[in-house]
Amino acid sequence: MEEPVDAPDEAEALTGVFLFRVPESAWWWSDEMYRMLGYDPDEVTATGDMLDRHVHPDDRKSIRRVWDQGLSTGLPFSTYYRLLTRDGEERHAVLVGDGRVDDGSVVVLRGFVVDVTEPVQKQAQKSADADIARARASQEDVDVARGVLMALYGVNEDVALRVLRRHSQQTNVKLRALAHAVVEATPTPPGHGQHDLHQRIAQALYPEA
Repeated sequence: MEEPVDAPDEAEALTGVFLFRVPESAWWWSDEMYRMLGYDPDEVTATGDMLDRHVHPDDRKSIRRVWDQGLSTGLPFSTYYRLLTRDGEERHAVLVGDGRVDDGSVVVLRGFVVDVTEPVQKQAQKSADADIARARASQEDVDVARGVLMALYGVNEDVALRVLRRHSQQTNVKLRALAHAVVEATPTPPGHGQHDLHQRIAQALYPEA
């Protein structure tokens, strides 16, 4: 009984192979190349113009530069770019290739186009989540510090926030950093009395003093 052939994993399915025969200006694309651009295999003729048409306009210059380097030297080349599918969807890709040289001239360029949309989106989401988490933590410090000043000085939240902002401007310390210092100074250390709170907050607000 023959063993079933494993289906290609997602990474393999999103990696296209290309071959360009320089003397004949002839292209060959793997099935994955067509699918990456939104076509069925062999639905359109593989050409350089077709490939260029699916490159984001802002990335065409860099693609052409590395391609020309490959044509002139045959040395390995690579570049990141954004490709546009048949339906206009923007994807992230990496072009990797090199050339075969015969009698001093590049006769073949071959390589891969790797769709890296998913890892790029995951990294972007991860960075965004981290930024949001930091922003939330910083905002929490501002809210807590505002509450401390409200209780300490007997003022409303608007006045307390304005006092924080004025201290930030006066000391040239970012508002969130100043708020964090106030929050860190608020808990009463072991062995100290609650009456020391004003002194601790003052030290946070006036670090140079």
